[in-house]
Amino acid sequence: MPGQVPKPRLRLTDTTFRDANQSLLGGRLRPREILPLAKKLDGIGFFALEAFGGATFETSLRLGDDPWQYLRELAKVTPNTPIQALIRGQNLVGHRNYADDAVELFVKTAANLGVEVFRVFDPLNDLRNMEVAIRSAKKAGARVQGALSYAISPVHDHDFWCSLAKGLAAFDVQDLVIKDTSGLLTPQVAWELVTALKEMTGLPVIVHSHCSSGMAPMSYMAGIEAGAAVVDTALSPLAWGASQPATESVVAALAGGDYDTGLDLEKLIEVKLELEQAKRDHVGDFSPWVDRVDADILRYQMPGFMLEDISRQLEEHSAVDRTREVMAEVPRVRKELGYPPLVAPIRQLIAAQAVYNILGGERYATVTQELKDYLQGLYGRPPRPAEAEIRRLVLGREEPITVRPADLLEPQVEAARSQLKKRKLPGGDDHVLTYLLFPQLALELMAKPKEKQSGDGRESGEEAEAVAAEGDQAQAAAQGDGDEAAAEAPAAQAAAQAQSAEFDVEVEGETFKVRVTGAGLAVLPAGGSAAGPGGTTAPVPTPKAPAKDAITAPMQGLIVKLPVKQGDEVKIGEVVAVLEAMKMQNDIVASKPGRVTDVYVKEGEVVTPNQPLVAIA
Repeated sequence: MPGQVPKPRLRLTDTTFRDANQSLLGGRLRPREILPLAKKLDGIGFFALEAFGGATFETSLRLGDDPWQYLRELAKVTPNTPIQALIRGQNLVGHRNYADDAVELFVKTAANLGVEVFRVFDPLNDLRNMEVAIRSAKKAGARVQGALSYAISPVHDHDFWCSLAKGLAAFDVQDLVIKDTSGLLTPQVAWELVTALKEMTGLPVIVHSHCSSGMAPMSYMAGIEAGAAVVDTALSPLAWGASQPATESVVAALAGGDYDTGLDLEKLIEVKLELEQAKRDHVGDFSPWVDRVDADILRYQMPGFMLEDISRQLEEHSAVDRTREVMAEVPRVRKELGYPPLVAPIRQLIAAQAVYNILGGERYATVTQELKDYLQGLYGRPPRPAEAEIRRLVLGREEPITVRPADLLEPQVEAARSQLKKRKLPGGDDHVLTYLLFPQLALELMAKPKEKQSGDGRESGEEAEAVAAEGDQAQAAAQGDGDEAAAEAPAAQAAAQAQSAEFDVEVEGETFKVRVTGAGLAVLPAGGSAAGPGGTTAPVPTPKAPAKDAITAPMQGLIVKLPVKQGDEVKIGEVVAVLEAMKMQNDIVASKPGRVTDVYVKEGEVVTPNQPLVAIA
């Protein structure tokens, strides 16, 4: 109409090479597959290509590719479209907090090699964990997006989100992102949040969601009508399910209207056809959990990857029949921990604790080091303080820190550079950062011939699959959003389970038959007897009858430490055994004060679920 100001075009950020790749394929698209496609997407007109950071950094290393070299080559083929990186605040792309000098160097190096947009978030929405990364990106001249990790709880109300947005605006970010990793953002809330954040800050608002629950397309439309400037999409072969809505669908749906994206659908389909071929090459990397809509996400209000975490753990312990109990335990644990968003790595921490609480028979009798760190404040400040009773049970009299977690860390960069120098290895900033983040993977990469470190490295499919299988367990610790690793390749998982071997192992005169399988260890007495001195047969000692209320093992695992002995006085929450299971060391703690009357196991012993460990009078 005459005099009417036209609405600005809706912009799209393409997530195909980072978030979608990680969510559906576990990050296994290789540089040689990405670069030709990125070159064709470069001229289409996206707001940005999210193609670096998150868990894809680690996955790239596990596949034998140098993520920094890939970034260099990506920047060469995309001169017209900004490259976007996702970083988890003070965690960067790793699994723990890093010192400020490491954060500053990572952001500076990424910017120098081609990243023009940094999306920064924190799993707890603790702005203190985001400030250094944001400040460093601003200093590098990059565009900075402050992301809100969306969650549903009594704490996460309108005032909470507006307060966070106000804090991010004070950091001088250029965009605000509603980052819904669970697919739980409803259309109504999307409309309300976009409206409120725009009014509060005047900043452009971006909507990011996943299709796991089926609501993302509707929520996108509501957010667009409320004034969202950008939404995140992926090319259709790697869209839907645990990924984002399909770019082609969004472009076609909005064409000719007030929110026309202006993107050429025919050009998108040309690239889509090539991506389909790459997807076929990775068909074995898809998990049935990620390539679907799952209504249980709406029922339990937890992300699909968390449901998968729980299901896998219960299967490992032959306790699938206790699924409903664990599902009911998850919200209880989350409430006790202060309603943190269900984002990695917090999601895994809560899932593991819920399983332990149910299978262990007594709540918080087994706790992980990660839970201790969380309650000590080493992850940051939760939305609401954890319940004092739980903190006392797990930490005893230790008080949580009140400072920013990274304030406790000494500078790390020069120490890492010195270590590389001693090993006579390259000491460039990219090498130092890789070594700081993933030391063993960095050393393996630096030992490879130079030609195999580039984005065009072409080792065989068998080699790639073998490396990918090695990294599956580590990736599982970071599953969820595209900033987190995807599920194990079913083929690799089946192969691991199929392999088994048996050994006779003698320990202190007793012979045990040890069976090693893809599912773990099983230990049995060999023939019911043990070889005695001089080859004579000695009877296997008869174990003591355990006390009725003895502390038991919540799962199969290895006893790596027994800090108590018979006669010791223990306090509630004190560690009485350390059990290694699922590649984590789990503290078994006293649920009541008293005196240790019996210790039924030894360090180095493999125990089974519900096996008595210690009795306390």
